Amino acid sequence: MIRSTFARSLLAGTALLIGTAAIAQTPPATTAQPDAMPDQSDAAADAAIQGAAATDDAQAKIELLQAQVNALQSALENVKSAMVKTTPSWKGAPLFEDKDAGWSFKPRGRIQYDVGFTGNPGGLIPTRNLGFNTRARRIRLGAEGTIPGGFGYKFEMDYANSVVGFGDAILTYAPVGKPFSVTVGNHETFDGLEQTTSSRFISFLERAQMNDAFINTRRLGISAGYVNKPGTFRLNAGLFAAHTIDAGFDNDGYIAAGRAIFSPIVGGNQLHFGANVQYRKFQSNNGATASNSINAPSTNQIARYRARPFAQTTDFRFVDTGNFAAKSDMIYGGELAGVFSSLHVAAEAQYTKVNAYTRGDRLPAGLAQFATPTFLVASGDPSFFSAYGEVGYFLTGEKRGYKNGQWDRTKVLKPLSKGGSGALQINARYDYLDLDSNKLKHGFTNNFVTGVSTASNSLTRGGKQTGYLASLIWIPEDYFRVLVNYAHAEIEGGPQAAVVKPTSTEPLDKRKYGIDTVAARVQIDF
Repeated sequence: MIRSTFARSLLAGTALLIGTAAIAQTPPATTAQPDAMPDQSDAAADAAIQGAAATDDAQAKIELLQAQVNALQSALENVKSAMVKTTPSWKGAPLFEDKDAGWSFKPRGRIQYDVGFTGNPGGLIPTRNLGFNTRARRIRLGAEGTIPGGFGYKFEMDYANSVVGFGDAILTYAPVGKPFSVTVGNHETFDGLEQTTSSRFISFLERAQMNDAFINTRRLGISAGYVNKPGTFRLNAGLFAAHTIDAGFDNDGYIAAGRAIFSPIVGGNQLHFGANVQYRKFQSNNGATASNSINAPSTNQIARYRARPFAQTTDFRFVDTGNFAAKSDMIYGGELAGVFSSLHVAAEAQYTKVNAYTRGDRLPAGLAQFATPTFLVASGDPSFFSAYGEVGYFLTGEKRGYKNGQWDRTKVLKPLSKGGSGALQINARYDYLDLDSNKLKHGFTNNFVTGVSTASNSLTRGGKQTGYLASLIWIPEDYFRVLVNYAHAEIEGGPQAAVVKPTSTEPLDKRKYGIDTVAARVQIDF
């Protein structure tokens, strides 16, 4: 269509130019000369008339040529405008956009491959899940865009490890010039700075262990957002189902969540202050039918909190509360961060209080809530805590990206493709998790039919895991990066304490040992 319009305009202009040139080259008609010599005054008058006629003719030709040029320029502008609307720009992937109409479309995705080694302390743990392993951490494909009227969409499907999962799958409404927005679909439940940040931009292979231990992730729901005019204050709140996209129809669990952020720029430095909160009512079963929800904070009101040793190339956990009966939990979080030129700092903490079943509790007749009538309960409501602090620095002068209350893409100053060395960043982190609770270690097996309970003590429930991490990130180009990660974990207590320290005379929940993890990731995103 564009070529046809351009061709027709060019041919029309050319034809007009050729016609004008032909007229200009045709000699004027001659008139017969009389035998008698005309009077000199008559000759002068005739010359003046002919000169005026020639001037008028030349002016007409100039005006005609100018009109033809204007028409051709107008046609070219129309062609150019059409090409702008249909030619995509490049933002890591082609972006098709019609700003006048309000439509846009951009494919998006990422590929992350991990390889790592997790130590087996003393070689005493009988499992094949430690040691060397490799994993396709994420293979996502999707699209995002805008729709006229302030509407938008984004969705991603994850094909890693031969299982189809979902990232963000949302529809949004954010009218231009208004301070509010609405999001519907599968998205984060406002779990904090690092959890809401894309995995493309985090400082280590995995997020802080609080997010693993407290099961922070995306769920189906609806949320509303507010941002002030300067963009320094943000407030989000939402109501979510207690699961992500799945085939189940469980509907009695839910999550109410909110997050507030104040992010001023002071002296040219980006600061971040945040708070988040979640109330999570646990899903019960449907009569005797077990819940099949995915990414629920519990299954059939069976709670469990645990964390990997800072890498997902293993599914082994050295700290683990084990299963116990609970109705809900409440999570309170705080966030601090700052970007000071090439230096950034960040810290977060979360406190989780569990509303647990306890001794003597009964359930209505016919409700087979647990696998057996007798199940573990705590002696009260246990609580858990986790926090981390990190510092990072770009050796090559870049500044860590930050946008809308989240870490964002860092622009490489001297990419490899332009003769530079790319961006090089170093990071260090202290990460602490406490799943140790006397109310859980000194629990009971409770019969939910009769209410009869018996003591069930175990010092290996829970445990503490403290991590000392370092990472090196190389970003040769804006959409490609390589990350190397080292972590040393100090374990105190936990379910493996007796296995790793069999000859120790200390109580099981006081026995300590260490684990080392080395891992690397190569990723591309668009």
